[in-house]
Amino acid sequence: MKQSFKKLIQSGTIKRADAMKIKLNDIYEEPGFNLREEGSDLEESIFALFEFIMSGGQVPALEVRPREGGGVWIVDGHRRYRAYRRAVTAGAPIEYIPVVAFSGNDLDRIVRIMTSAEGRPLSQLETAKGYRRLAAFGLNSEQIAKHVGKTRQHVDNLLILANANQDVQDLVKSGVVSATTAIETVRHKGEQSGKFLAAELHKAQSIGKKKVTIGTMRSKNIPKKVASQMADFIEKIIALDSTPDDIKLIAKSLIEKSGRD
Repeated sequence: MKQSFKKLIQSGTIKRADAMKIKLNDIYEEPGFNLREEGSDLEESIFALFEFIMSGGQVPALEVRPREGGGVWIVDGHRRYRAYRRAVTAGAPIEYIPVVAFSGNDLDRIVRIMTSAEGRPLSQLETAKGYRRLAAFGLNSEQIAKHVGKTRQHVDNLLILANANQDVQDLVKSGVVSATTAIETVRHKGEQSGKFLAAELHKAQSIGKKKVTIGTMRSKNIPKKVASQMADFIEKIIALDSTPDDIKLIAKSLIEKSGRD
């Protein structure tokens, strides 16, 4: 039988005075719904919430929706829920948790967890996977951007990361490759990006660097003034339909001028 908040209140599953409250044991995490990556960073943020709750701190109500079969699914507030459970295990006398009703469809729920202003923001990898979920609803980059309040370019870039091979995503998740570096690499290396980044990481670590960045993968940048001069000479080569000898003379002139600067 399909559940509703009215039926949950009537059955006594949810208590309501000035706000709705529900027993902690009647709250459920929907498998595969939460975008957050499991790991030490997530655990540290949950532990911080746990300590806050144990010290008497109040956290915002969880956003939930009715669960067929009883209780509710979490829409927004997965970290708070886990912190509550940890607090109960530690002896906190918590039985009922404040909740608010979420109204919306499947797409709206994904947008909600991506735009939540509460607590720890999603990482770029987590956000990328959220955009991929929205794209699965048939939304294009411009439509996704409007839903989440970002630019189309931002969405396009993160969709590249979302669709990158697992080895690339694993490097980003571990923190040894930034999302920006991974995206730029996938643009140019495609399927070989994982192997390329792994090799670059080895090089970076051999010189004492902890992670791969765009900077570690590039040679010393050409000064802006020299780059401008190079562009001028290239334009001359094209305009004059230069011969090989002309090109040698132009190149020699560039080297001499760069030396003087």
